[in-house]
Amino acid sequence: MQKTFVVVLLALIIFSCKDERSELGDKYFKKGDYAKAVEAYTEYLKLEPAHVKSLYNRGRAYEELGQSEKAVADFKKVLSEDPMNANAYMSLASDFYYRQNDYENTVFYVDKSLKYDENNASAYTLKGKAFQKLGQLDQALTAYNDALSVDKQYADAYLSRGLLNVVKKRRSQACSDFKMAKSLGASNSDQVLKKYCN
Repeated sequence: MQKTFVVVLLALIIFSCKDERSELGDKYFKKGDYAKAVEAYTEYLKLEPAHVKSLYNRGRAYEELGQSEKAVADFKKVLSEDPMNANAYMSLASDFYYRQNDYENTVFYVDKSLKYDENNASAYTLKGKAFQKLGQLDQALTAYNDALSVDKQYADAYLSRGLLNVVKKRRSQACSDFKMAKSLGASNSDQVLKKYCN
């Protein structure tokens, strides 16, 4: 009986320590101390190497530190453990492929993300931006409209669609989108309004 109690107590202590290391990583991340967050997540992952949340969060911390190769490795490990993880697909799309000007892979990974989270306005907006960079303007417009059908208050979609309307020489629609973006607090909305709508 005593032996069983000791084993249970030891198991509880071990699991408690593991949870504390993961939570410690979260605390460091929230404080912006990404190097310490990486250390804490790495320690936790030694005990639980397939813990999806810690892998993903360590990847985000690596991103913040500018260590994109390590971030990508963590996101891909997340997907090997959880192939339906919409956040990992979006992180690959936005924080890696889009920044690398690889717009085809951006669209590919956004579509993977949307398969598991179809109500993500930022994903549709990113898809629109990638299509716009590829010169596929009709697909870009569809993606921006999809973003706004999911969230009518998503300022970045209005701003992005407004810039697309400028390219398509639809000035009144562009200005309407810029005004809506401004009313929703989009950064740069004053700048584009002055540039295109005065």
